[in-house]
Amino acid sequence: MNAVARQSLAALGFFAVVALLIGGAATGALALRDEQASLDSLKDQAQALEARARRIAPHKGGEAEASPFIDADTITLAGAVLQQRVESAVAAAAGRLVSSKVEVGGRSDAKRVALEAELTILQPDMQRLLFDLETGRPYLFVEAFEARAPEKTDAETAAEMRVSLTLSGQWGGVK
Repeated sequence: MNAVARQSLAALGFFAVVALLIGGAATGALALRDEQASLDSLKDQAQALEARARRIAPHKGGEAEASPFIDADTITLAGAVLQQRVESAVAAAAGRLVSSKVEVGGRSDAKRVALEAELTILQPDMQRLLFDLETGRPYLFVEAFEARAPEKTDAETAAEMRVSLTLSGQWGGVK
C-alpha cells in the first residue's frame, strides 16, 4: 500500500471516529434533554400534590385547630371573610365570580351569614368547587344551587356554565 492510500485510510478512520463521537454526544444530549423534561414534569406534579395537601390538610389533622364558625370580630367582617373564602375557592377551581351579595343576620338567626353568588365555571370544575366549599372550615352549607348549561357547545371546546349559588355559615361571635 502506498503512502497516499495509507494517509487517506487514516484520515477516513479519523473522520469516522470523530463522527461517532459527535453522534454519541448528540444522543447523550437528547437523552439529557428528555430526562430534564421528565424531571420538570415530576417537579410540577410534586408542586400540585403539595398544593392539594395544603388544601386538604385542614380536613384531616388540623380540624381541632380550625373553627367550624366564621371567625371575625363583627358579623359584617364575617360577611367579608365568607366572600373572600368563596372568591378564593372559585379561583382555585378555575371559575370566575361574576357577582356576589352578602346577607348578615336575620330574624331567625342573628349569627347567620349568607352569600349569594353568580359565577361561571366549567362543568368538570364544579364538583371540585362544591367539594372545597362543603368540606373545608369554616363549615359552609349550600342552600340553593342553580346551574344553567351554555346555549351552544362545540364537541371540541368546553363551554362555561352559569351558576347561581347561595351559601351560608355561622359567625362565631365576639371572643
